[in-house]
Amino acid sequence: MVMSGVFIALILMAVFAIVLIGGGLAMTKNFNLRSLYLYLVCLITLVIFIFGTIFTINRIVDLSIGGGYYYQTYEDYKERYYIYKEDGQTRELKLSEEEIKESYENYLAQEAERRRIQNIKDLANSAAAMIVGGGFWFYHWNKIKEE
Repeated sequence: MVMSGVFIALILMAVFAIVLIGGGLAMTKNFNLRSLYLYLVCLITLVIFIFGTIFTINRIVDLSIGGGYYYQTYEDYKERYYIYKEDGQTRELKLSEEEIKESYENYLAQEAERRRIQNIKDLANSAAAMIVGGGFWFYHWNKIKEE
C-alpha cells in the first residue's frame, strides 16, 4: 500500500514537472507562489475527478451486470451444520438437507442484497468525488486562465 502511494506521488510529480517544462508555468508572466498553488490544486483535483470517473463507471457496471463476487459454496456452508460425535470422526447434520438448502438460499439473497447496497454507496462516493473534483478543477482552471 505504501509503495502504491509512493508510485502515485511520483506520477503526480512527473506530470507536474511536464506541465512546468511544457510551458504551463513558464508561459505565465508572473511565476509566483499563487500560480504554483493554482496549478497544484488543478493537478490534484483533476486526478480526483479522473479516479472518481473511473470508479463511477466501475460501480455502474457492477450494478447493471453484477460482479463475479465470491460467495461461500454450498458444501462449505453445509459444514457449519455438522455435529461431530465423541470419537471425533463421525458426524451428522443437525438440520435436514432441505432446511440447510433453504438457509443457503437465504444466505445468497442476503449477500447479493448486501453487495448491491455497498455498490450503491460506492457509486455515491465516486460520483461525489467526480463532482467535487471537477468543480474545484473548473474553478481553479478559470482562475489560471484569468492571469
